[in-house]
Amino acid sequence: MKYHHGVPYLICFLCLWCGVAAAANTTAAADRFLKQLLSAEHDGMGGSFVGTTRGANALGSNPAGISVAEGSRFALHARRFPRTIATISRRDALSDNVYNDDRQYEQRAAGIQTLNWAFPLGKTGTLGLGFAFAQEGAFRRVNHEGKALNSFPENNIALGLSYGVNFFGGTGIGFDAKWLRSKVADAAGNEHLGHGYAYNVGIIQQLGDAIQVGVVVRNLSNGLSFSDTTIARAMQRDVVAGIAYRRQMSDVAFRIGLDAHPPFRDGIRANIGIEVWYRERIGCSIGYLRDTEKRYASVLLLDAETFETEERLWKAEGVCFGLGVRFGSLIVNAAYTPQFTPAAAADERVYIAQGEAIYTFSIGQVF
Repeated sequence: MKYHHGVPYLICFLCLWCGVAAAANTTAAADRFLKQLLSAEHDGMGGSFVGTTRGANALGSNPAGISVAEGSRFALHARRFPRTIATISRRDALSDNVYNDDRQYEQRAAGIQTLNWAFPLGKTGTLGLGFAFAQEGAFRRVNHEGKALNSFPENNIALGLSYGVNFFGGTGIGFDAKWLRSKVADAAGNEHLGHGYAYNVGIIQQLGDAIQVGVVVRNLSNGLSFSDTTIARAMQRDVVAGIAYRRQMSDVAFRIGLDAHPPFRDGIRANIGIEVWYRERIGCSIGYLRDTEKRYASVLLLDAETFETEERLWKAEGVCFGLGVRFGSLIVNAAYTPQFTPAAAADERVYIAQGEAIYTFSIGQVF
């Protein structure tokens, strides 16, 4: 069958798992930024994207998906991270039933904006252009006139070029390259600029009429260049494998997506979701995600009122929801997903005082 010609390519990608999914001890802030360039359409499905992404939404996630772009299309995504406060309580040394507030994490409000454009080139493939900007917190600099200057405490910028092509009618292969500029602040509040490049390589294989499987290798990079060698600069390479099932029944279309992020060093990392559309006019989705990552984050010691940086495992786990509406060639999506929060040790408890959810909005237009 013609759908199986691309299976050897898929096997080659699977063989990269052992050599590519290497973890870095300390990763740059831009690493997490690049892994969050998903649309609300996929956030509502629990963040599953490898086998379901198509067209302009594939830029920044699995570039193989742009090979099936239906017409020239742009997609605008906005992701909002609310201010998050998490308090760690530690068990009292004299009583197992008493917990005392020990330290507190605070993440300032942040946001990511993404603009993607896909240009089909006929039989030669599809070209994609992408721009993404992430900022954390409000303006903090003020000039001598008392006016706020356009400078954020931390921000990341990515400019990307993608290319995808379809072989044998059922195999899509894609590649994207991004130029990165990252501005971060150290423990003393001093700002540092870093630059670098990162690459994604992906494949999607059609099996029959309803099933797609895919693999994407993300954040292939030599890291960012900072003049201060104490600033984290490494990028953690990541491999994600996924499968999607699509079916049309009369006026109802639905799809199911499942992704896995091996190897599972810090627990299961997976995304699963289902999306249903009625007459291609209104759709809804529900999903579940479980993700983990190690972070070097600043924590406030409550007793001493001083800050220190510590390594801790952070988790995002819970139900996701999404809603979509189509107006002619315009598609609007919105989604809700759980926020990453610090994981508690055996003798600790975590209390989230503020900021437990992430909100995503997407607008797509086909020309």
